[in-house]
Amino acid sequence: MDIVVVGSLSTDFIVQAERMPHKGETILGNSFSTAFGGKGANQAVAASRLAAETAFVGAIGDDGFGDTLKNNLEDNNIFCENMETFTGEATGTAHINIYDNDNSIIVVPGTNGLLTPEVMEKSHDLLRSAEYVMLQNEIPVETIKYVIDFCHANGVKVIYNPAPFIPMEIDYLEKCALITPNELECKALFGEDVESALADHPNQLVVTMGGAGCLYHDGEEEVRVSAFRASPVDTTGAGDTFNGALAAFLVRGQSLGDAIRSANMAASLSIRAMGAQGGIPTLGEWQEAMSDV
Repeated sequence: MDIVVVGSLSTDFIVQAERMPHKGETILGNSFSTAFGGKGANQAVAASRLAAETAFVGAIGDDGFGDTLKNNLEDNNIFCENMETFTGEATGTAHINIYDNDNSIIVVPGTNGLLTPEVMEKSHDLLRSAEYVMLQNEIPVETIKYVIDFCHANGVKVIYNPAPFIPMEIDYLEKCALITPNELECKALFGEDVESALADHPNQLVVTMGGAGCLYHDGEEEVRVSAFRASPVDTTGAGDTFNGALAAFLVRGQSLGDAIRSANMAASLSIRAMGAQGGIPTLGEWQEAMSDV
């Protein structure tokens, strides 16, 4: 297996309105839609659409939403035999209210919070088979640590995207092949400025900076990899697309610098449509875009 993603999946419920209701008030909304989400699922879809053999390990409920999310992953050619279904439990959801060019979000982890180390024991063989295992912070922290330890002991490379931010001991960070925080997450993780953190972790730390591109240290100097210009429709999931694409291009044998550049293009394409997964490019779409630059 090229890539195994261990992480979250959820249904996004999106409401657009003129404003937020006050306490106890009911107002009429302008529109409603649903979308596939969860950082883990988004990253898996990105990797798979860019032609990496991809598997997903996560947890769903038997509430109907879980089956829909699993079917979506399978429709994206993602191996899902190691998904865990919990009877009588609710699958993860995100409730997104969009108003006045802003939003507020309530995330209900649901079964994402039930992906425990005990559940992960069933996936040992799958983890061992991977070239890269991808992790994010929407599952229990003890599971993240468990997977990092297991992969380190078994010679499997881990790409850790520390978002949304939670504290993580440096011992676990050092066991990862790549760590991909944004600037704020980087400073919080390492307790030092970005420049120092990069110098201390050459070819291991990739700091994402949105439209300003990415930074990493190649062992000799700090390198900035520029982003590609794009006209955004919805920036949701661009970071997840970057991470999944980064893994996919590393699997294809690209150097770290080239893989970052390739992933930047994938992220720029991902913001062309609504929803975290709506604009994620296929390999053919990415190749066409790259041929124009």
